[in-house]
Amino acid sequence: MKPTIRRCACGAFVMAALLAAVWGTSAQAQMAAGGYGAYGAYGAYGGMMGEGMMGGGMMSFAQSDRPVEPGWGGAVLDYAQVRDFLARSAQGARVDARANTVTYSGRDVRIAMVAVQPGHPDQTFEVAGLTNPTLVVPRGATVRIDLVNMDYGRNMEHGLIITPVPPPYPYMSMMATGPGLVQLEPLLPWRSASRLQAASYAELSTSFVAGEPGTYWYVCPTPEHAEKGMVGRFIVR
Repeated sequence: MKPTIRRCACGAFVMAALLAAVWGTSAQAQMAAGGYGAYGAYGAYGGMMGEGMMGGGMMSFAQSDRPVEPGWGGAVLDYAQVRDFLARSAQGARVDARANTVTYSGRDVRIAMVAVQPGHPDQTFEVAGLTNPTLVVPRGATVRIDLVNMDYGRNMEHGLIITPVPPPYPYMSMMATGPGLVQLEPLLPWRSASRLQAASYAELSTSFVAGEPGTYWYVCPTPEHAEKGMVGRFIVR
Protein backbone atom coordinates (compact mmCIF):
# COMPACT_ATOMS: atom_id res chain seq x y z
CA MET A 1 0.00 0.00 0.00
CA LYS A 2 1.34 3.44 -0.88
CA PRO A 3 2.28 5.71 2.01
CA THR A 4 -0.09 8.61 2.58
CA ILE A 5 1.06 12.17 3.09
CA ARG A 6 -1.00 14.60 5.11
CA ARG A 7 -0.45 18.23 5.95
CA CYS A 8 -0.55 19.16 9.64
CA ALA A 9 -2.38 22.25 10.85
CA CYS A 10 1.06 23.70 11.63
CA GLY A 11 2.01 23.48 7.96
CA ALA A 12 4.55 20.68 8.39
CA PHE A 13 4.35 17.64 6.15
CA VAL A 14 4.26 14.28 7.95
CA MET A 15 4.27 10.96 6.12
CA ALA A 16 2.40 8.05 7.70
CA ALA A 17 3.11 4.62 6.25
CA LEU A 18 0.07 2.36 6.44
CA LEU A 19 1.54 -0.87 7.79
CA ALA A 20 0.27 -4.38 6.98
CA ALA A 21 -3.12 -4.98 8.60
CA VAL A 22 -2.02 -7.55 11.16
CA TRP A 23 -3.21 -5.75 14.30
CA GLY A 24 -6.45 -3.85 14.67
CA THR A 25 -5.89 -0.54 16.42
CA SER A 26 -7.49 2.63 17.68
CA ALA A 27 -4.31 4.05 19.20
CA GLN A 28 -4.61 7.72 19.99
CA ALA A 29 -2.89 9.96 22.52
CA GLN A 30 -5.21 11.81 24.87
CA MET A 31 -4.57 15.48 24.24
CA ALA A 32 -6.00 18.40 26.18
CA ALA A 33 -8.26 20.82 24.34
CA GLY A 34 -5.74 23.62 24.72
CA GLY A 35 -3.39 22.26 22.03
CA TYR A 36 0.33 21.81 22.29
CA GLY A 37 1.23 24.68 24.57
CA ALA A 38 5.01 24.79 24.90
CA TYR A 39 5.37 22.50 21.89
CA GLY A 40 3.92 25.20 19.65
CA ALA A 41 3.97 24.33 15.95
CA TYR A 42 6.36 21.40 16.08
CA GLY A 43 4.11 19.09 14.10
CA ALA A 44 2.87 16.50 16.59
CA TYR A 45 -0.09 14.21 16.94
CA GLY A 46 -2.56 13.52 14.16
CA GLY A 47 -5.66 11.42 14.80
CA MET A 48 -5.20 9.11 11.81
CA MET A 49 -3.65 5.77 12.73
CA GLY A 50 -2.68 3.26 10.05
CA GLU A 51 -4.02 -0.26 10.05
CA GLY A 52 -0.67 -1.55 11.27
CA MET A 53 0.36 -4.24 13.70
CA MET A 54 -0.47 -1.92 16.58
CA GLY A 55 -0.62 1.58 15.21
CA GLY A 56 1.40 3.42 12.64
CA GLY A 57 0.17 6.99 12.76
CA MET A 58 1.72 10.36 12.11
CA MET A 59 4.95 11.02 13.93
CA SER A 60 7.04 13.93 15.04
CA PHE A 61 8.26 13.40 18.62
CA ALA A 62 8.86 17.11 19.09
CA GLN A 63 11.18 18.17 21.88
CA SER A 64 10.57 21.35 23.84
CA ASP A 65 13.48 20.99 26.28
CA ARG A 66 11.33 22.67 28.92
CA PRO A 67 9.70 21.50 32.13
CA VAL A 68 5.98 20.75 32.12
CA GLU A 69 3.66 23.73 32.23
CA PRO A 70 -0.14 24.09 31.98
CA GLY A 71 -1.36 23.79 28.42
CA TRP A 72 1.62 21.76 27.20
CA GLY A 73 -0.76 19.41 25.35
CA GLY A 74 -1.46 16.57 27.77
CA ALA A 75 -2.46 16.04 31.38
CA VAL A 76 -0.66 17.74 34.27
CA LEU A 77 -0.56 15.88 37.62
CA ASP A 78 0.44 17.10 41.05
CA TYR A 79 2.46 14.98 43.48
CA ALA A 80 -0.60 13.56 45.25
CA GLN A 81 -2.02 12.39 41.91
CA VAL A 82 1.32 10.83 40.98
CA ARG A 83 1.39 8.94 44.30
CA ASP A 84 -2.12 7.59 43.53
CA PHE A 85 -0.91 6.63 40.05
CA LEU A 86 2.00 4.68 41.52
CA ALA A 87 -0.25 2.98 44.08
CA ARG A 88 -2.51 1.71 41.27
CA SER A 89 0.32 0.55 39.02
CA ALA A 90 0.04 -3.14 39.94
CA GLN A 91 -3.76 -3.38 39.68
CA GLY A 92 -4.95 -6.10 37.32
CA ALA A 93 -1.46 -7.54 36.98
CA ARG A 94 0.63 -10.42 38.30
CA VAL A 95 4.02 -9.05 39.32
CA ASP A 96 7.02 -11.39 39.40
CA ALA A 97 9.94 -9.39 40.80
CA ARG A 98 12.40 -12.28 40.47
CA ALA A 99 11.69 -12.64 36.75
CA ASN A 100 11.19 -8.86 36.36
CA THR A 101 7.88 -9.54 34.60
CA VAL A 102 4.41 -8.00 34.82
CA THR A 103 1.65 -10.19 33.34
CA TYR A 104 -1.82 -8.92 32.51
CA SER A 105 -5.03 -10.85 31.83
CA GLY A 106 -8.48 -10.10 30.47
CA ARG A 107 -9.79 -8.24 27.46
CA ASP A 108 -9.04 -4.77 28.82
CA VAL A 109 -5.49 -4.11 30.02
CA ARG A 110 -4.27 -0.88 31.59
CA ILE A 111 -0.54 -0.36 32.07
CA ALA A 112 0.60 2.42 34.41
CA MET A 113 4.18 3.28 33.41
CA VAL A 114 6.67 5.84 34.74
CA ALA A 115 9.60 7.34 32.88
CA VAL A 116 12.56 7.44 35.29
CA GLN A 117 10.93 6.97 38.67
CA PRO A 118 13.05 8.52 41.45
CA GLY A 119 15.05 5.83 43.23
CA HIS A 120 15.47 3.80 40.04
CA PRO A 121 18.35 3.96 37.53
CA ASP A 122 18.52 6.83 35.09
CA GLN A 123 17.05 6.32 31.60
CA THR A 124 14.64 3.53 32.53
CA PHE A 125 10.92 2.81 32.56
CA GLU A 126 9.15 1.55 35.69
CA VAL A 127 5.97 -0.52 35.93
CA ALA A 128 4.58 -1.81 39.25
CA GLY A 129 7.86 -0.87 40.94
CA LEU A 130 10.01 -2.91 38.53
CA THR A 131 12.65 -1.43 36.22
CA ASN A 132 12.27 -2.10 32.48
CA PRO A 133 10.14 -5.17 33.19
CA THR A 134 8.91 -7.60 30.55
CA LEU A 135 5.23 -6.80 29.97
CA VAL A 136 2.97 -9.69 28.93
CA VAL A 137 -0.54 -9.09 27.52
CA PRO A 138 -3.12 -11.45 25.99
CA ARG A 139 -3.66 -11.53 22.26
CA GLY A 140 -6.75 -9.56 21.29
CA ALA A 141 -6.76 -7.44 24.44
CA THR A 142 -7.39 -3.71 24.24
CA VAL A 143 -4.31 -2.23 25.88
CA ARG A 144 -4.05 1.24 27.34
CA ILE A 145 -0.66 2.61 28.39
CA ASP A 146 -0.58 5.61 30.74
CA LEU A 147 2.88 7.20 30.88
CA VAL A 148 3.98 9.74 33.52
CA ASN A 149 7.35 11.49 33.29
CA MET A 150 8.94 11.85 36.75
CA ASP A 151 12.37 12.78 35.39
CA TYR A 152 13.94 16.20 35.86
CA GLY A 153 16.48 18.21 33.90
CA ARG A 154 17.52 19.32 30.46
CA ASN A 155 16.86 16.78 27.66
CA MET A 156 14.78 14.65 30.02
CA GLU A 157 11.71 14.54 27.77
CA HIS A 158 10.47 10.98 27.37
CA GLY A 159 8.05 9.17 25.08
CA LEU A 160 7.27 5.63 24.04
CA ILE A 161 7.03 3.53 20.91
CA ILE A 162 6.53 -0.22 20.55
CA THR A 163 8.64 -1.85 17.87
CA PRO A 164 9.48 -5.34 16.58
CA VAL A 165 13.14 -4.25 16.20
CA PRO A 166 15.24 -5.58 19.11
CA PRO A 167 18.06 -3.76 20.89
CA PRO A 168 20.81 -2.63 20.87
CA TYR A 169 19.88 0.76 19.44
CA PRO A 170 22.05 3.61 18.18
CA TYR A 171 22.10 7.16 19.57
CA MET A 172 19.21 8.03 17.25
CA SER A 173 17.15 4.95 18.04
CA MET A 174 14.45 5.74 15.49
CA MET A 175 17.02 5.30 12.73
CA ALA A 176 16.83 1.61 13.66
CA THR A 177 13.24 1.24 14.87
CA GLY A 178 11.39 3.53 12.47
CA PRO A 179 8.20 5.11 13.86
CA GLY A 180 7.18 1.95 15.70
CA LEU A 181 3.88 0.10 15.68
CA VAL A 182 2.45 2.07 18.62
CA GLN A 183 3.36 5.65 19.41
CA LEU A 184 2.71 7.88 22.39
CA GLU A 185 3.50 11.47 21.49
CA PRO A 186 4.52 14.28 21.76
CA LEU A 187 7.43 13.67 24.10
CA LEU A 188 6.44 14.33 27.70
CA PRO A 189 8.28 17.33 29.19
CA TRP A 190 10.25 16.88 32.40
CA ARG A 191 8.77 17.69 35.79
CA SER A 192 8.51 21.33 36.74
CA ALA A 193 10.62 21.40 39.91
CA SER A 194 13.49 19.47 41.47
CA ARG A 195 11.58 18.87 44.71
CA LEU A 196 9.13 16.01 44.17
CA GLN A 197 6.36 17.34 46.40
CA ALA A 198 6.38 20.76 44.70
CA ALA A 199 6.56 19.56 41.09
CA SER A 200 3.98 19.13 38.35
CA TYR A 201 4.20 16.05 36.12
CA ALA A 202 3.22 15.33 32.53
CA GLU A 203 1.00 12.38 31.55
CA LEU A 204 -0.20 10.97 28.22
CA SER A 205 -2.03 7.79 27.24
CA THR A 206 -2.43 5.64 24.15
CA SER A 207 -4.65 2.63 23.40
CA PHE A 208 -4.36 -0.20 20.88
CA VAL A 209 -5.45 -3.77 20.25
CA ALA A 210 -2.76 -6.40 20.78
CA GLY A 211 -3.14 -8.45 17.62
CA GLU A 212 -0.21 -10.51 16.41
CA PRO A 213 1.46 -12.74 19.05
CA GLY A 214 5.18 -12.26 19.42
CA THR A 215 7.95 -10.36 21.17
CA TYR A 216 8.24 -6.60 20.78
CA TRP A 217 10.07 -3.83 22.63
CA TYR A 218 8.88 -0.60 24.24
CA VAL A 219 11.44 2.12 23.64
CA CYS A 220 11.98 5.78 24.50
CA PRO A 221 12.54 7.60 21.17
CA THR A 222 14.47 10.53 22.67
CA PRO A 223 18.01 10.51 21.24
CA GLU A 224 20.47 8.48 23.35
CA HIS A 225 17.86 7.22 25.85
CA ALA A 226 17.25 3.78 24.30
CA GLU A 227 20.99 3.46 23.62
CA LYS A 228 21.52 3.90 27.38
CA GLY A 229 18.92 1.26 28.25
CA MET A 230 15.48 2.89 28.25
CA VAL A 231 13.82 -0.15 26.72
CA GLY A 232 11.86 -3.22 27.82
CA ARG A 233 10.35 -6.34 26.33
CA PHE A 234 6.65 -6.42 25.37
CA ILE A 235 5.14 -9.86 24.73
CA VAL A 236 1.76 -10.71 23.23
CA ARG A 237 0.58 -14.27 23.70
